[in-house]
Amino acid sequence: MRNGKEKLIVAIDTNEFDKARELIDKLEDSVDIFKVGLEQYVATRGKTVDYLNEKGKKVFLDLKFHDIPNTMQSAVRAAVRDKVWLMTIHVSDMEGMRQCALAAKEEAEKLNIEKPIIVGVTVLTSLSNQDLQDIGCNMNTEELAIKRAKLAKEAGIDGIVCSAQEVDKIVEACGKDFVTVCPGIRPASSEVGDQKRVVTPADAINRGAHYLVVGRPITKAENPRKAAEKIVNEIENA
Repeated sequence: MRNGKEKLIVAIDTNEFDKARELIDKLEDSVDIFKVGLEQYVATRGKTVDYLNEKGKKVFLDLKFHDIPNTMQSAVRAAVRDKVWLMTIHVSDMEGMRQCALAAKEEAEKLNIEKPIIVGVTVLTSLSNQDLQDIGCNMNTEELAIKRAKLAKEAGIDGIVCSAQEVDKIVEACGKDFVTVCPGIRPASSEVGDQKRVVTPADAINRGAHYLVVGRPITKAENPRKAAEKIVNEIENA
């Protein structure tokens, strides 16, 4: 596979802007896409997004919008104005998701910029089958992810966030063009951490994943640039 950099997303896991900026600068030549999560975004008041835009990097804004439809579409419009490349919403009601998809399209057209990718959150990678049972869900993680993926596609959402363990089934259910973003990616030598459903980069690509989110194996490495390049090579050799 050519250009593994186009598949790799590095999760910025510090809440301090100066440390985030330092990480971005270290990875500038090795990574094109960075994920800014909820805690990081709030703690830095969005400064990291602004800095990534200044550096010409792609921003994955992972705020997982989940509210009433009017509030969600307003949040999506604001994210478009921030020039994010990809954003997350929770897979919820059909009308709410449709409004988000339409809001992104309209706002991008108004600003004459490319419409960001919107992906739905199906099942958080920290959840196990037992966790779902504990909250009264009679499906396992794979069944729930597939059901929610189908709903998202029907509503006009571009893709979903899911465990790489479910990617092949989601591709089968929703098609190869339906975008899959997979967190919980760990090189074989890495610790699992707090995500219970993890897969290696090569395995994820071979299952059909479009984008891989990697955090600590890169950001906590002694040499983050070399760690990122190693994963890019693994993607390209998958």
